Amino acid sequence: MNLEGTRIVTDNHTYELGRELGRGGQGAVFSIKGSKRAVKVLFNRSSTRRDLLRQQLRHVHQMSSDLRELAIARPLEMLQPPHLGYVMELVTGMVPLSKLIDIPRNVNSRAEWYLNGGGLRRRLLLLARCAEVLSQLHGKGLVYSDPSPNNIFVSTDIDAYEIRLIDADNLHFENAPSTKSFHTPGYGAPELVLGRSGVNTLTDAHAFAVIAFQTLCLIHPLMGDLVTDGEPELEQQALEGSLPWIDHPEDRRNATDHGLPRDFVLSPKLKKLCQRCFGEGLRESIKRPGISQWTEDLYSAADFIIECPDCQSTYYANQKACPWCDYPRPTFVQLVIKCWEPLPELQERQKFLLGQRGLATLAMAEHQPLTLTNRIISGRTGIDSHTPAIELQLENDDIKIRSLNGQCFWLTPEGEQQMTVEVREAWKRFPANPGRSGTWLLHFAPLERSHRLATFKLIPGGR
Repeated sequence: MNLEGTRIVTDNHTYELGRELGRGGQGAVFSIKGSKRAVKVLFNRSSTRRDLLRQQLRHVHQMSSDLRELAIARPLEMLQPPHLGYVMELVTGMVPLSKLIDIPRNVNSRAEWYLNGGGLRRRLLLLARCAEVLSQLHGKGLVYSDPSPNNIFVSTDIDAYEIRLIDADNLHFENAPSTKSFHTPGYGAPELVLGRSGVNTLTDAHAFAVIAFQTLCLIHPLMGDLVTDGEPELEQQALEGSLPWIDHPEDRRNATDHGLPRDFVLSPKLKKLCQRCFGEGLRESIKRPGISQWTEDLYSAADFIIECPDCQSTYYANQKACPWCDYPRPTFVQLVIKCWEPLPELQERQKFLLGQRGLATLAMAEHQPLTLTNRIISGRTGIDSHTPAIELQLENDDIKIRSLNGQCFWLTPEGEQQMTVEVREAWKRFPANPGRSGTWLLHFAPLERSHRLATFKLIPGGR
């Protein structure tokens, strides 16, 4: 159904539809000529189903104030018959996430195409932010119902990380009776495909896991060689959870060499998460990791990324060389975020720090400035978690640091609390390789209070 140029009417306005921006099983999204808004047109022709959808849209429209702080394109105006749908805000310069998954036929180099989309780090951050929004929805007692690469929009600019969930009509309270089999083919959890469950947070988690795996690995996690080379019925069996996923460690019937090498694009934590989701969690939803775990592990993976000085691709800092071009890994600084307690004795403080595993680990190479946000310095989640707080740079043998939010932070050499250096808007320097003097500690709050801090370790480059 081509609706470009069609005039549609709301309670207050008449709009002319522009080009189609994305399409899914329920409908399509169009730009509005001469406006920064967009229109979602639903295609269901059943009069009963259309009445249910109108009621659902009115309900979502009434919830708009609750969704105001989330990255969801909220319904602003309802379409009048004969059309069914709504007008929504859509930031210009956005495309469906599918643009980072579906490789065009004329592409000769997957690595170059992957880099042109922003590379590994950008994909990890976009996915982490998407998972974060879904997790926030779940915290409000809502499920998105139908996550798919065509209803998640991302910034066109490869230096930007903005996301929007565009199909607000998908929002339902958990296990709503009208959504028993509501899913996009390829993304429905097996219990939805088999009609054994309504939508819930764990069906959202399955769909998101498929999207994440596709975005990072460029292959569907259930579509191995057994399925793609076999009879059509095998695809249905795979989506029902009756076949092993493509990276099953024991059952290799559905294995494949297609897609990007997992060591290139999946961190150890993400590999374990995929195994839990598509292994035992495929048919037993209770064993499936939730969206909040995906949020945490995707951010963790993105934090430990460095850029190749030769091909500008991004990769995990635990690799000895760039997996895309084999250029030796550059020297980088490893930051470990830990907790600080103002214990009275020096030995007690040092023992407390050494005994911690670390809350987060970040990497910073030369010519790759690092920004610490509220998510890192205080563990915040939600709307202000991405607010920049501190900027760091590795320059020759020094680390430069300054405050970005107007707050004061504190540097101390380990074991020398009396030598505290205040960090404000002006750059401060300290040695990246302190030698015998020990590491420096960057405190995110006054030393007499419990807080988070960062430790630093210089990791030599080369193989």
